[in-house]
Amino acid sequence: MIWVEGRIVADDALQISVLDRTFEHGLGLFETLRTWNGRPSLLPRHLDRLKRSAEELRIPLDASQLPTADDVRALLTADGREGDALLRITLSGGISESAGSTLWMRSSPLPAPAPATGLRLGPAGPARNDKLAGYKSLNYWPNRLLHENSRAEGFDECLTVDPTGAVREGSRTNIFFVVGGELMTPPCDGQIVPGIMRGVVVERAAALGIAVEEIGLNLFDRRIQPEEVFLTNAVRGVIPVGSWGDARFPAPGPVTGRIRDDVTAWLESGETT
Repeated sequence: MIWVEGRIVADDALQISVLDRTFEHGLGLFETLRTWNGRPSLLPRHLDRLKRSAEELRIPLDASQLPTADDVRALLTADGREGDALLRITLSGGISESAGSTLWMRSSPLPAPAPATGLRLGPAGPARNDKLAGYKSLNYWPNRLLHENSRAEGFDECLTVDPTGAVREGSRTNIFFVVGGELMTPPCDGQIVPGIMRGVVVERAAALGIAVEEIGLNLFDRRIQPEEVFLTNAVRGVIPVGSWGDARFPAPGPVTGRIRDDVTAWLESGETT
């Protein structure tokens, strides 16, 4: 089932005009999130990012189209979901810059948990070098190819680097390094997706008294000798990394474990406003 325009309908009931710019050049946006203890705790943040991105990329979006927490619950009930679930909200590109977009939401089971030994990071791939790098756009093929190639080589994820060797992000994650008990992460400078979970980690780390430095880091920088590495993703939360090339890391290490436990408890509490 899918939710669209305040109604829950069968998957094949959704109709989008063939004139929609999604079918011409892949215009459109999406958000993926999950429920925590049955609540879509981060839904407002995802909708804020969606609205901001639509405005900046000139994709029409009627605020009355946006789903609420009640809509999420209705969809999960219609789908017969038990426990927590993954949600995807998609906004088509519209027929023009001012009209004709379609927004819908669907649910699916959560992915399998990350391995207890942590994720395996494969060789780095090239970072996107275009205006869309900082958006969750439907023009997502470069990221998907990187991820699929990494999985085909036996890894769980890969990082992206720019031509100078600066680490950017994962194919579908943001990256954090633990160095000297503090966090280092690439800045939101338009070259990475400003991940919702990334933002949560920065906030919760500050609440825990853990310093966070948002700084460009090069693969050849001596400071990239972390004690711990973890990734963030709106669906999986805080994800420890167990290996990156020949390097091995605790999964989770003490800092990563502390942040992961705090973030999970905070999200499950529902007190995220």
